Amino acid sequence: MNIVVFTSEWNIKHAMAARLSLLLTLTIIILINSVGGLENGKIKITVGTTAGCSDTVNFITNQLLPTYRKYERFLEIEFVAWGRTRRENGVFTFCQFNAMNCWVNRMHRCSLDMMKGNQTRQLEFMSCEFSPPLPVILRESYDCAISSGLNVVDVDFCLNNPHLDSLDDVAQEAAAEPVSAINFIPYIIINDNTDVNVHNQALRRLSSVICFLLAEDPASGVTECQI
Repeated sequence: MNIVVFTSEWNIKHAMAARLSLLLTLTIIILINSVGGLENGKIKITVGTTAGCSDTVNFITNQLLPTYRKYERFLEIEFVAWGRTRRENGVFTFCQFNAMNCWVNRMHRCSLDMMKGNQTRQLEFMSCEFSPPLPVILRESYDCAISSGLNVVDVDFCLNNPHLDSLDDVAQEAAAEPVSAINFIPYIIINDNTDVNVHNQALRRLSSVICFLLAEDPASGVTECQI
């Protein structure tokens, strides 16, 4: 009798898991219509980050890096290092955690700008910054910039002379809509379409979302996507 009950319970759990997987698959397929697919052979992923954020650490480490390693040739990655920062007349009026948060975000913007055109290098830099011991925000160390081959004098000059460029303006404008609509850091946007439901799926299962998007285009050669 005990064996029968155990088998029955296992079958029920297995059926429920299969049902959930099917539901999630259908959800992702439906969401695909709102973000489109390949554009010039690429899917664009925009990630809004902020220094010292554990959710950003988890997303970059557990979702973005594995997905990039798997689908690198199809992806265009863009980081917006701004978070929930508020600024008026060129002065920061709110930093998500403390004043150091705004300073580190600016350092990230400067460094990413110096590496533009090389997204692998940018991703490696951000992975370094959002891995223990979080070099800049916890240790005020430029270790990640140095390991990425940047000239720290140039980084420091950019960091301390924000009036010389428009990096703050660009990031502030780029973050305004997704922070308001999604209200979560990191926010994830696919193909420049701000959609909270797409964000929710990408935050938890980015690789599956990208796989299903690619599978819509036979030219990608991607098939057999899983949740």
